Amino acid sequence: KMAALRGFALAVLLISAHSQAQNWCGDTPHNYSGTTCPVETSTCCQYYWSPNGWGCCPMPNAVCCPGSRTCCPQGTSCVNSGPSTALVTECIPNQDVASPTLHQPLPIASPPANGSQICKIGVSRPFDSQRRSVMIMGDSVSIGYTPHVAAILARDYDVQHTPNSGGGGSCETAYGLKCLDHFLTSSSGEAQHPDLFMFNFGMHNLLTNSSGIVPGQADLASDYIGPLTNITRRLKQQLKGTKLLFAITSAYMCSVETDDIVLQLNQQARALMAQEGVPTVDLHAAIINKCGPVPNQKCFGAANCWCPHCPTGYEWLANSTIVPAIQKQFA
Repeated sequence: KMAALRGFALAVLLISAHSQAQNWCGDTPHNYSGTTCPVETSTCCQYYWSPNGWGCCPMPNAVCCPGSRTCCPQGTSCVNSGPSTALVTECIPNQDVASPTLHQPLPIASPPANGSQICKIGVSRPFDSQRRSVMIMGDSVSIGYTPHVAAILARDYDVQHTPNSGGGGSCETAYGLKCLDHFLTSSSGEAQHPDLFMFNFGMHNLLTNSSGIVPGQADLASDYIGPLTNITRRLKQQLKGTKLLFAITSAYMCSVETDDIVLQLNQQARALMAQEGVPTVDLHAAIINKCGPVPNQKCFGAANCWCPHCPTGYEWLANSTIVPAIQKQFA
């Protein structure tokens, strides 16, 4: 009886600690379809790409910027530039400017900093405990094929995509690393421990110069492998008992130059996964074997297929390549 009471008391304390550590965002429901953000490390912000309208800025007491895509540190103001699809925010420090006197010079302004893309939310429903659970983390290409993977495996596997949103999914590796804790919990803050976790990065790290960098959308190829290394090692640490599977980035069929960058990143990723003992499934090779060498803009009879998206090819990729790779991990 005493043991049961101690267990109940511990459960109450854990629930209390969880409720104190999390902020429910806006008027979202207090369940899996709502959004919470850890108080000590993040701030609730309205977010354009979230299905319930809210995400988590990855810094405490932050300023949520106009446009519902970015945020800035406390004590700064947002200055946006660029179109909504490539919004860049500068965070300008607020100056306590008093009227200067003859003996009091104007304060020296601190340099501006780049704003952060708000973190997308994780899965928004509990997994079915009667089936094996699979989480797929990746970019908008993975958002396209995940429903087909889920449908094909529906009898024995419950498959969900994280983050649960549009807008490029987990995007570049720097954004994925910054937001990883949010992607590994439900939108309402429950830690997830799926039976298998498949992940991919690459298509948002294709830049060769810094002029096109958009935090949370596009980054340099040279900044790919460092964050991916940290992501992989954190997954191994945080998802103990979960099978990991890395998806080698799909081909970019419309441009030899762009696909050459993809191939370079794939080579780096393949070496990292071999070093870390993480199995891979090669989406690039599967597409090249099906469509022929780059360039080929008419694969599957559709213009610009796999450039990088290919709605008419997602079911084929799921059925021919991804589903067998997932099933192999449980063989």
